Amino acid sequence: MSNGVSVIVPTFNRSSLLKETLDSLLSQTTQPAEIIVVDDCSPDDTLELLASYGTHVRVIEKEANRGKAHSINLAFSHCQHPLIWIVDDDDLVKADAMETLVGALDRDPQAGFAYGRHTRFTKDAAGKFTDLGTGYWTTCSADELLVRTLEDFFVHQPGMIVRRSVVEEVGPLNEELIRSQDYEFLIRLARTTKSVGTDDIVFYQRQHDGIRGTKDSSFSAAQRDQKWIDYDQTIFQQLHNDMPLNEYLPGKQRIASPEDQRRALMQRGVILARKKLWDLALADFRVAASLSSNKLVEDEVVTLKRAFSSKYGCDEILNRSFPLAEFSKLDTAGPAGLTIRQALASGLQWRIRNAIEGAELSKAMRYFWVYSRIRFNI
Repeated sequence: MSNGVSVIVPTFNRSSLLKETLDSLLSQTTQPAEIIVVDDCSPDDTLELLASYGTHVRVIEKEANRGKAHSINLAFSHCQHPLIWIVDDDDLVKADAMETLVGALDRDPQAGFAYGRHTRFTKDAAGKFTDLGTGYWTTCSADELLVRTLEDFFVHQPGMIVRRSVVEEVGPLNEELIRSQDYEFLIRLARTTKSVGTDDIVFYQRQHDGIRGTKDSSFSAAQRDQKWIDYDQTIFQQLHNDMPLNEYLPGKQRIASPEDQRRALMQRGVILARKKLWDLALADFRVAASLSSNKLVEDEVVTLKRAFSSKYGCDEILNRSFPLAEFSKLDTAGPAGLTIRQALASGLQWRIRNAIEGAELSKAMRYFWVYSRIRFNI
């Protein structure tokens, strides 16, 4: 491999987990050119641990705790090689991860970054490793990656290697985001450059109950999902204002007809729905319904079915904050309103089946009621 890799490991107060991460990096079939660990003022024995690695790692000590995004941005200016790999301090990388990802970039010089799959795991006090599978993942073409990433975050930083030139082009991570800063960074990458992906597993994502965030803005594992929802909404409200509509189509194709505009609006509406920005989603579905009387094609129906598939569930339906009355009247918005409404409703069938299989009958009944209202307007 001709391209050297600078590995960045931001860390805060996780010395025991950090050791496993560093050991997995030092066990690569092809060694990184450098490993930079940025310590965000850890109060534990992180610095003592890092000293034990000698010249195998380069340590940057910060003067104040300013969060993960700041640590990564600081490390960018210290990277000495053309490829960058950001690895979280609680994850493990597969032994051939770097070889796999750099190999993908070598085979596709036009790609700005390469990415691979992960599997989640837990490790108990006795060291027993339990594989939990990947969770949400989608296999897609390079032209589709941006749209599918906007729907959900499935390409994570330890699973991707980026050309330094692309990092310099897209700019630093957003330090105002305590959560989802890596998601927002990936969106900018996907908007800027071509990617190359593999379904091969390249890293192991640890699931644990440790504290997240910064020293002054920490939160528990139980608060994790709500934090993600909150910060995702901040990101996507801004994208709704700033991102051209054609970027919601595969390959950012030009919008050349009312049908193209309808498709882009429906796709954006689905993305906003999955972020629980239902009012914005509803507005897009209404405009889409008014643009063309042509029948929806199968790809459009499949896209609309994903509106209720957020990995964070649909608690808004269960607690009745979902704008049901407005969605059940979508057919009044235009000639395509009825078919849009029916396709959206079909996406709830999976939620109903899943609740029944989990013996959550009250949840299933609530989902079925909402499905019936949207699907049949009753």
